[in-house]
Amino acid sequence: MSTLTDRRGRGRGFGLCAAACVLWVLPAMAQGQAPPHGQQPVLTLTEAANLLRIEPEEVKRLAERQELPARRVGMEWRFNRATLLTWLNGDFELAGDANVQRRPLASRELEQVAARGLARGEAGAQQATAGSPQRDSDKPIGEAPEERTAEDVFLRGRRVLLGRGDVVVDFGQFYARGDDLQLATGVQGLGLATVRQEALTSVLLARVGIFSETELFAGTAFTAQRSHVLFGNETLASARENQLGNVTIGVNRTLLRERGSRPDVIANFAVHVPTHDTGYAMTAGAALVKSIDPAVLFASASYTDAIGRRSSSGLTLLEPPATAAASVGYGLGLNDTTAISTTFSGLFTGTTLINGTAQRRSQSFSGRFALTSRLAEGLFIEPSVSFGIGGPSDSVAFGVTVPYSF
Repeated sequence: MSTLTDRRGRGRGFGLCAAACVLWVLPAMAQGQAPPHGQQPVLTLTEAANLLRIEPEEVKRLAERQELPARRVGMEWRFNRATLLTWLNGDFELAGDANVQRRPLASRELEQVAARGLARGEAGAQQATAGSPQRDSDKPIGEAPEERTAEDVFLRGRRVLLGRGDVVVDFGQFYARGDDLQLATGVQGLGLATVRQEALTSVLLARVGIFSETELFAGTAFTAQRSHVLFGNETLASARENQLGNVTIGVNRTLLRERGSRPDVIANFAVHVPTHDTGYAMTAGAALVKSIDPAVLFASASYTDAIGRRSSSGLTLLEPPATAAASVGYGLGLNDTTAISTTFSGLFTGTTLINGTAQRRSQSFSGRFALTSRLAEGLFIEPSVSFGIGGPSDSVAFGVTVPYSF
């Protein structure tokens, strides 16, 4: 009997020891395991969209416009789950006052609020865990970027990206050369002569956001042009002309935002004010922009109609032709600071009437390659090369544009 009792006592002791071991091992194992898939702290674009229950394209649009806390890693977007929930719950504080106490805000104060990314409690916990104050390099993944990406910059003018009061100024310098052929008579007799035109053009364009999804733009160009008629090694004629281009004033407005398979739809309207002996003109157009990660596709079409005018002599009535333009292309953001883009364009000029006599129509096609790269905060550089496609003439243009935002 005593033997049986001893065995039962030893069995109970062994069982208690085993239970204690299990209770000690399980928490240690749990600490080394990854969190469940549904609770991952870092989310992809699709996972963030599922969390917020909106389309991925809308999440990407908000992140690109810095309206949603996100971090771009290479060509992908990453989101901090806790930060998204904090943003969704409206964790706000008065802008510029980090010591303000949390309380309901009055209606006047609501105009001064700004999202903070992480809640104060979470930020303090991270700093306490690290044992030192948080540095700029230790910012959480969920914090929104402060700088526009190169992809945003090359889409300027195609997509409305400026907020109210934002200003971007573009300065560009371009050199273009084109060769054409015409029948001419020289020392060597009758033959085809080469008409070579060279132009050095300076472009200035400014854009300003006036309110949500609407921006104004204005620009002009100055061109120094030289032309030569070459017959073999003989120069038959030369001419030089400097000219200030028309001043263009217009507005871009987003009609539809990208959602699902639908692209951004942007409308634009512009008025061309003459600076010399030309007429006024008006342009209306539309652009489509669709993000297919990691690329962005875009297309646009416009129609320009000019108002008839008399020449400086007052004798010749000139009815300028209507002009239609179309372009299609794509851009690829290599990272936050560098992007490449390719555009193919066509220009179609209608019939010009001079004193009722019809002149010939014309059409031209061109391609353009550009590289957009960030130099400093708010400052980018965009070298490009353009070339004519088809037609009787050969043309090429090299240029560089410097966009600066402030």
